[in-house]
Amino acid sequence: MRRLTREHCDQLVKLPMAGTVSSLNVSVATGICLFEIVRQRRG
Repeated sequence: MRRLTREHCDQLVKLPMAGTVSSLNVSVATGICLFEIVRQRRG
């Protein structure tokens, strides 16, 4: 991600990843984050 793009972000989130995948597209990353939020709220 370009430096100027990062500077305009309110928050940066890093998802730990195993294996050979080094990045995810925005829709997949969002799905993972939302899943984890719901999982933690349910206990």
